[in-house]
Amino acid sequence: MPAVFVVKADPNYAQPWQMRPQRSSSGSAFIVDTKRRHIMTNAHVVSNETTVHVRRPGNPKKWRAKVLCEGKIADLALVTVEDDQFWTDELLDLRFVDVPELQDSILVAGYPLGGDSLSITKGIVSRVVMTRYAHASNKLLGIQIDAAINPGNSGGPAFADLQQGKVAGVAFSKLSNADNVGYIIPYQIIKHFLQEYEQHGIFRGCCSVGFRWQDMENTHLREHLQVAANQSGSLVYKIDPLAPAHDVLKENDVVMEIDRVPIADDGTVEFRNEERVEFSHIVRAKHIGDSLDVKVLRDGQLLDLKFQLKQRRPLVPILHGVDCVPSYFIVGGLVFVPLSIPFLEHAYGGLNWRKLAPVPILALVTEYCELAEQQVVVLFQILAAEINFGYKFQTVKCEQFNGRELHNLKQLAEAVDTCKEKYMRFGLEGGKSVILDRVQATTAGPVILKQHAITFDRSADLQKATNNSCVAEQPDTKMTEQRL
Repeated sequence: MPAVFVVKADPNYAQPWQMRPQRSSSGSAFIVDTKRRHIMTNAHVVSNETTVHVRRPGNPKKWRAKVLCEGKIADLALVTVEDDQFWTDELLDLRFVDVPELQDSILVAGYPLGGDSLSITKGIVSRVVMTRYAHASNKLLGIQIDAAINPGNSGGPAFADLQQGKVAGVAFSKLSNADNVGYIIPYQIIKHFLQEYEQHGIFRGCCSVGFRWQDMENTHLREHLQVAANQSGSLVYKIDPLAPAHDVLKENDVVMEIDRVPIADDGTVEFRNEERVEFSHIVRAKHIGDSLDVKVLRDGQLLDLKFQLKQRRPLVPILHGVDCVPSYFIVGGLVFVPLSIPFLEHAYGGLNWRKLAPVPILALVTEYCELAEQQVVVLFQILAAEINFGYKFQTVKCEQFNGRELHNLKQLAEAVDTCKEKYMRFGLEGGKSVILDRVQATTAGPVILKQHAITFDRSADLQKATNNSCVAEQPDTKMTEQRL
């Protein structure tokens, strides 16, 4: 069970023209395939890495490692060590087992903070639940245990039987406001991740059912939708316009079965005897492109329907490197960015964004895209200059440019680049506006960029998409030499 040492450079969505300060972290890992030289850990352990090294137990040498596959949604990653000497000693593959029963013993092995040697903590399986592996992402099946999981344990194996090398899952998180409440990733999710890597060489993500639903426990709601006493299901109230389900389902459909598994009025399905989980577990277990069979009640009629499953594409992207990257566009000191969860986290301090971000912005987080490549363009901040004096907007949606509705940041950049009018009018949410003289904004642009040590007026993705960019005014080298 190797220890993992990582140096990483994280992106900075609040200042997308630069990276965050470099930092070091550590985690745990274990070997899943000696022949293919595959080592498993958590994705959050190795994400945004610049260097990765692993160390075997009892051996002081740290070996250079390489990330083979990273699945941030499932919080799993495969790394390998190419140096043959790492694999010279006899190493055993650990075997995965299915979800243990409640009250079964669990041993969590890893390298938590406080020491360099291997640590093993003991606990039991408390419950099987659907939990979020990453903030704001879809829920996946997880196992809650009461064994201590601390920083550094992430990526380590949770043994159902240590002597026989049987692994029940991978340690990945704990509740910070509770004692000894930790979570491990079960074999179903690990198997899905490994199958994706074997078949596609990458982890493509998890499926989305393509609609939102509500429980059907209220008697009057059931009567209105003609649901009989011996029937149950979940009410469809919103459908993703870009999902295949949009062509098959209708709002106010009652989904009663999914892949022939009955759905209860609280949206759960039977998992094991006397254990139930949210029906989305069945969907998450499938691969992108698989079909889903559903039985729905529509206007009192039972219908057997089928549609293809695809990955979730929300209006507000969720994970860096999965559905978003840092992007920006600056004109006249106005900094525009696409709205995303990583942006909100960086701009408002981690998880506090749900409390601190403007309400109109928060209302967009749960919306679906209506157009391909659609983004919410946000005026994030204003780099102070004489040309923009008097404007004090921050984190407000930009809806129009010169009267034209905006659909993404690329469209705004192209519209500014090709603008021939005297004034540039940025229509903000609520009817407010920012108006700049086009010639003066163009002239002031390089000076503003120089004052704030920003090299380009747009991110690399927009430079490529628009085939254009403005460069900061170059410093006066003669003046610099005189001062020296």
